[in-house]
Amino acid sequence: MTSEEIERILHTVAQNQARADEEFAMLLKSQNRYEERLASIGDIMRDLADKHLKNEERFAELAAARVGYEARLDQMEASYQLLEQFVRDFRSEANGRFAEADKLFAETDKKLTALASAQAKTDEQINGLITAQARTDEQIRLLLDRNGSTTAPKTKVKKAKKTGKKASSK
Repeated sequence: MTSEEIERILHTVAQNQARADEEFAMLLKSQNRYEERLASIGDIMRDLADKHLKNEERFAELAAARVGYEARLDQMEASYQLLEQFVRDFRSEANGRFAEADKLFAETDKKLTALASAQAKTDEQINGLITAQARTDEQIRLLLDRNGSTTAPKTKVKKAKKTGKKASSK
């Protein structure tokens, strides 16, 4: 494999890694926003708890008002449970995406390995063709020499140069 090919492969791997890093950064940013929101909700809940205590002190005699407050508290609990479910779902989705990214990296590694193997086989075949051509040229030269032919000029056997270009697979 030529250094250009290795650089191209490494560049592709680096691009894939950069994409994964970007996705991870987005997930981390989203998680940080969630944690900020959760802290804000915690502050709101503490504030509501303080207000609840004050309301109990002020309106202990008003049981009807307390029923309405308890209904709001139940709503808040339901909202909190929804929020907890959202966090669980978000974590599950994030873990799924990380698993998908790991799978893609594994598939990419397999493809790169197969490509490197195919390239090695191609290099071997080209070298075999070069060797066979050199032998053929030598045999022709020996036959011409043995037959006493002076009309064909003697030429040196040239080895074919490798171009280094590889067909890319998709």
